[in-house]
Amino acid sequence: MRRHLAVDIGSESGRVFVGYVEDGKVYTEEIHRFRTQFMQLRDRSVRNIYRYHEEILYALKLYAEKYGDELESIGVDSWGSDFVLLDRDGNISRLPASYRATSVSMDAAEIIEQKMGLKEVYYRTGNQAMPTDTLSQLVRLIRDRDPSLDAPGGILFMGDVYHYMLGAKACCEHSLASYSRFYNNREQHWDEEIMERLGIPRTLQTPVVYAGDTIGTVDERILAEAGIRGGVKIVTPCTHDTSCAALAVPDLGTDWLFISSGTWSLIGTETQSPVMNEISYAYNLSNSTMPLKTNMLKKNIQGMWIIQQCRQAWGDCCSYAEIVQQAEQITDNACYIDVDMEEFYAPENMPKAVCNAVKRDFGVEVNWKDIPRVSRICFESLALKYRYYSDKLLSAANKKVSKVYILGGGSYNGLVNQFTANATGYPVYTGVYEGSNVANVLLQSYGCGEIKDKKEMRQIVCNTFATQKYTPEDTEVWDLKYEIFERKVSHKAQW
Repeated sequence: MRRHLAVDIGSESGRVFVGYVEDGKVYTEEIHRFRTQFMQLRDRSVRNIYRYHEEILYALKLYAEKYGDELESIGVDSWGSDFVLLDRDGNISRLPASYRATSVSMDAAEIIEQKMGLKEVYYRTGNQAMPTDTLSQLVRLIRDRDPSLDAPGGILFMGDVYHYMLGAKACCEHSLASYSRFYNNREQHWDEEIMERLGIPRTLQTPVVYAGDTIGTVDERILAEAGIRGGVKIVTPCTHDTSCAALAVPDLGTDWLFISSGTWSLIGTETQSPVMNEISYAYNLSNSTMPLKTNMLKKNIQGMWIIQQCRQAWGDCCSYAEIVQQAEQITDNACYIDVDMEEFYAPENMPKAVCNAVKRDFGVEVNWKDIPRVSRICFESLALKYRYYSDKLLSAANKKVSKVYILGGGSYNGLVNQFTANATGYPVYTGVYEGSNVANVLLQSYGCGEIKDKKEMRQIVCNTFATQKYTPEDTEVWDLKYEIFERKVSHKAQW
C-alpha cells in the first residue's frame, strides 16, 4: 500500500491526513490538526510559517509512530493571495502578512488604475481584484520601498513555501500562480507588461509547475529525525485549496456549481478555458487553474468567517452546532446583510457590526447578544449571496447547471445547506467534508502513477462518498427574500 501525506493549511486551522487509494476508493485519516491564527510581530500581523512548518514535521513523526518508516509522498495546499519573497540566496526575506490585517482601502487599486488600468489588468489575468490580492500587496510593498524587493530571488505562495522548506526546488504551482493577478491567463505565463508598468522586479518570475508534478524529495535530515526512510517524493497538488476542493466534486458530469465552504466561501464552476467578458469583469469574477489544466470560474464570498467572529464575540459560549440549533428557532426573519461589505472584514465586534447594518438598511433594532436572531440573519444572508453570484457566474460562462455541491467544513451546517437549496432553486448535495485533503491525496496518487486521469479521480470520489440531498423548499418565500435582498441591501462591496 502506497501512502501519501496530505497537508491542508487553512486560515483557521491546519490539517494533516494520511491517504491512499485502494479498490477504486480513496481512504483518508486525520492524524494532526493545529491552529493557524496570525501572530503579532511589533506593528505587523503575520503568518508564522515556521511554526506551521514545525507542525508538519511533528505530523511526520506521528505518521512514523503509527504507520512505520515507509511514505510515498507528501503535498501541501493552502489559501491564495499571500506569499513570501526569497532573497538572491534563496532565503525567506520576510514573514507573509496576514491578509486580514492588510489594507482594505482602494489605495493599491488607484495606483494600478493610474499606471495601467484595472480593466486591462483584468483582461490579461482574469483575476478578481481585492484589496488583499497578491498584486495589491506587491504594489504597496513597492510604494513603501520595502527592502524585501531590493533584490528578490523569487516569490512563493502559501502552499509552495512549505514544499520549499521540506526540500523542494523553488517553484510555484500553477493554480496559485494563475490566481496572483500578475500571471497572464490568456497566454499562460507571468505577465511582463504588468510587472514592468507596476515596477515589479522580473526576478519574481519563479518557475511554474503543475499539479501532479514531483518537485523534489524531502530533506534526508528531516526524514531521519521523523524516523522515515529516505526518498519521500514531494508531489504538488493544486496548492490552491479551492482548486483541490473542486476536484473532489462527486460527479462525472459538468452541469454543477460548487461551493467550497469554510472561513471563505468560494462559489464556482468548471470551464474549459478562462472566462473574461463584460459580465465577469463587472462582477469581479475570477479565473484560476483546476487540476489537469481546466479552468475554474469563481467568486470569493466571506463565508463562515462572520459566524466564526460572532461566536468569538459571544465568548465561545456555545458550539457551532448549538448556534445552528438556536438559529432554527427563528422563523420570521426578513432582515439581511451583504456578507462581503467592508464593515464585516475585520470589525472589533462582529455581531454589533451585523446589527448596525440591519438598523441602517431595515430600520430594525437587534440586540447583538441575541444569538438566535443574529445567526439566522447571517445564515440566510449567506445563502442569498450564493444565489446572487450563482446567477452572475452562469451568465458570464453562458452555462446551465442542475445542482450545487457544497464541500468543506462549512457543509456540516445543514441549515445553510437547506437555505442554499431554497435560495438558488437547485438541489444541494453534500458529503465530501474534507475535499481539499481528498483531492490532495488523489493528485499525489496521480503524480505517483497510481491514477491515470481526472475522470478516474472523480470516479474514485463517487465510489467513496455517499451524498446527502437538500431539495428546494418554500421557493416562493425565498424568491421574495431575494427580491428584498437585492433591493434593500447595499452591494457596494470592494471585491
